[in-house]
Amino acid sequence: MDTIGLGLDTTFDDTSVAILRGKREILANLTLSQYQEHEEFGGVVPERASRKHLEVIHHLISAVLKEADLEFSRIDYIAVSNLPGLLGSLLVGLTVAKSLAYTLQCPLIGVNHVESHPYANVLVHGEMQFPILHLVVAGGHTLLIHARDHFDYEIIGRSVDDAAGECVDKVAKMFGYQMPGGPVVDRAALEYSGDEYDFPRPLMYKNGHNFSFSGLKTAMLRFREKHHDSSVLNKELQMLIQEEGPILASFFQSVVDVLLYKTFKAAEEKGLKNISVSGGLAASRKLNSAFEKEAKRRGVKLFYPPASLCTDNAAMVTCLAAHRFAAQQFDDLTLDAYPNIV
Repeated sequence: MDTIGLGLDTTFDDTSVAILRGKREILANLTLSQYQEHEEFGGVVPERASRKHLEVIHHLISAVLKEADLEFSRIDYIAVSNLPGLLGSLLVGLTVAKSLAYTLQCPLIGVNHVESHPYANVLVHGEMQFPILHLVVAGGHTLLIHARDHFDYEIIGRSVDDAAGECVDKVAKMFGYQMPGGPVVDRAALEYSGDEYDFPRPLMYKNGHNFSFSGLKTAMLRFREKHHDSSVLNKELQMLIQEEGPILASFFQSVVDVLLYKTFKAAEEKGLKNISVSGGLAASRKLNSAFEKEAKRRGVKLFYPPASLCTDNAAMVTCLAAHRFAAQQFDDLTLDAYPNIV
């Protein structure tokens, strides 16, 4: 009989709980996003996020058990993201997970949230084809990971400052849009060519496989300052308003170009014919289309999850935990939370 795992993810501002049968069958996967709770502050307030997780997590656990038509007694293990993320938020999920594991007397499995993103692909495409190169474009991280097998991987590239998703959110905010900024920018990128304006492609041909998007954010800031300067003609300010779509599309084209070039260049250097893309920014239809086209051109096998599994969710966390369960990689009640990747 397949094992059944209950997974919790409270790394940032989403509270997510899932139940998985075996390694792929999602019995329930519920996520409550709280970004509207933080809109007035212009960003996520850690203390408020922690309190919200605490308010809703038990209700979500009850809801997934009901949806899966299961009792607690059927749960074989408890999975929880214990890094990286906001420390207070992580501790809410970890404390609840420990309490459940102790009460049910079942294994506790801690999961690296970022490491779990590629496992969203397992849920829809089946087992990973190793060796494989993972591009993870999650909120605070842009990573290239060379995976030889489950739990045997090396981070070969990372963001040295702003991650791609972080840059997109900050630029959207410059135009008056609240988090998450990705959907707004993606809509513009689909509507316009992205060739109207020329924004920089930071580190595109430099610094190995690492990424940097801080300079692109600054370039947009300078672009806006120039057109908002009181000395320029009013028609230029009007142009900025009217041309918002093409400007955002051109900005995002720069992001896509960098991600595309760096990923396929790394795969070529490592001799890899399998590539996966995951993380919140991967929900972009523009990015998805660009990767599909380039993978087809190069004859590379691309694994790309649906948008619903790109953003933070407990199903991917539980999927990675299911593989750890099969390998008998368990944790105990001394498991701790870490805000950074260790």
